[in-house]
Amino acid sequence: MTTLGVRIRDSHLAITSMQELVRLAERKGYTSVWLPESPGREVFTELTALAMSSERIRIGTGIVPVFARLPTVAAAAMNTAATLAPGRVILGLGIGHRPAMEGGHGVAFAKPFQHTREFAAIARQLLREGEISYTGDIYQIKQFQFDAPPPQPVPVFLAALRPQMLQLAGAVADGVLMNWASPDYIPEAIAYVRQGAEAAGRHPDEVEIACYLRTCVTDQPDVVEAACRAQLARYGSMTYYQKYFERIGFADEATAMAQAWQRGDREAAIAAVTLPMIQATTIYGSAETCRQRLQAYREAGLQHPIIAPFPIGEPIQETFVRTIEGCMAAD
Repeated sequence: MTTLGVRIRDSHLAITSMQELVRLAERKGYTSVWLPESPGREVFTELTALAMSSERIRIGTGIVPVFARLPTVAAAAMNTAATLAPGRVILGLGIGHRPAMEGGHGVAFAKPFQHTREFAAIARQLLREGEISYTGDIYQIKQFQFDAPPPQPVPVFLAALRPQMLQLAGAVADGVLMNWASPDYIPEAIAYVRQGAEAAGRHPDEVEIACYLRTCVTDQPDVVEAACRAQLARYGSMTYYQKYFERIGFADEATAMAQAWQRGDREAAIAAVTLPMIQATTIYGSAETCRQRLQAYREAGLQHPIIAPFPIGEPIQETFVRTIEGCMAAD
């Protein structure tokens, strides 16, 4: 069975449109759907709506920032969804970004690594056993118990880019969710996940390797490149991604983007993104070309590629439908 997921998110997609895309993905044989959280769109509500409109496909949060929830509340939300879609929901967690957490949510962005470690451990135990007592540096829980545990354990995935977080995912999570990876970086990332799992006394095969892959089935590569250049530049404004892009071979681009953003020069940041960077981190072209690129990721060790269609100036529903249909080979 071919494992393939799809990331569904755009400000122009209503929930009813998202439900249609989930049903399309399910008919085409996709194995998962992933929902990022964005301002004004509550991800657990959306996940539940999509779960109730589908039958087989797995649906995950990708991701919930750990500073925006309590681990007990996040786990309870997933436990609720799991009663409606047993065995089909996934809790994806991540650190998030300081400007969004402090400036947008008004919460302190302190000890992010430890915060994520404890949040994941608490949520994972609750979603496996239904109860917990926990003493950590961030959380001290005397006793918390669900009315009823999930009908099946709910997997917890951890968003990770660089070595420390990849190792943490190996140690405490059921899966890792990467982003903007090139095929060349996949083996290195997997090695860090394995190191974390082995150090924690776990078998590395217990941790599923997944990654968002910006993807567009198109006959207009120049349009896609322009859209992707702007996306990469936006991510290049974030410290985590600057360091990540350096690590995967684009230090010059990362430095130029950082300097441009420091000056407040968006156009210079966009211009700093090179064609080799786009081609290494984005899948685009004909349906056959996109399927071949996805296979290259699988051969590099990626177990669960997740296509992430993105706006290219046409109605976004058209982009999603064409890309979802084109990336899954016909039986």
